[in-house]
Amino acid sequence: MLLAGVAALGLAATATTAPAMKALAATTYGPDNTVTVSDGSPVNWLSVTWMTMEEADRVDLAGKTKPALADSWTWINPTTLELKLRKDVKYQDGTPFTAKNMKTAFDKVNDWSQPHPPGKFLNWAKGSEAKIKDDYTLDIVLPEPDSAAFMKLRGMHVPSNAFWDKLGFVDKKTGSANGHW
Repeated sequence: MLLAGVAALGLAATATTAPAMKALAATTYGPDNTVTVSDGSPVNWLSVTWMTMEEADRVDLAGKTKPALADSWTWINPTTLELKLRKDVKYQDGTPFTAKNMKTAFDKVNDWSQPHPPGKFLNWAKGSEAKIKDDYTLDIVLPEPDSAAFMKLRGMHVPSNAFWDKLGFVDKKTGSANGHW
């Protein structure tokens, strides 16, 4: 299984203590200390993504939204959310995380009619776009205000572009994600 989408920052950060987080932050990730997740159930692919891929934001133990792959965010206007992205992230395959990865994930997820097993409430509205401003800045432009934008970012996994090129969520032969993981 290709898990090139593992971002080198706080896997399972919400279950880690502050001293452990400091030790984790000092860790150098590479081929000798990667994470392999095995789940035999064809319907549990979502649990694999939660354990191996990072998102723009996370929810802390107090239930507050915190940046993860995003370093910060600003509502430019009621329909444009600017994300400043972390510059210190590399994927398991050594490629750097940039706004291009975020845009690719956004575009790929928006190509699906039902991308999220929990329901369409996690889908971005038709007409939503991700626009790259520079290597580490991305605008999410919405057709109307969306109070669930941060929840949707939390549900949008951002693997490396190699993941999309070589594997993806959907099996190209069967057209299904079921059993593909």
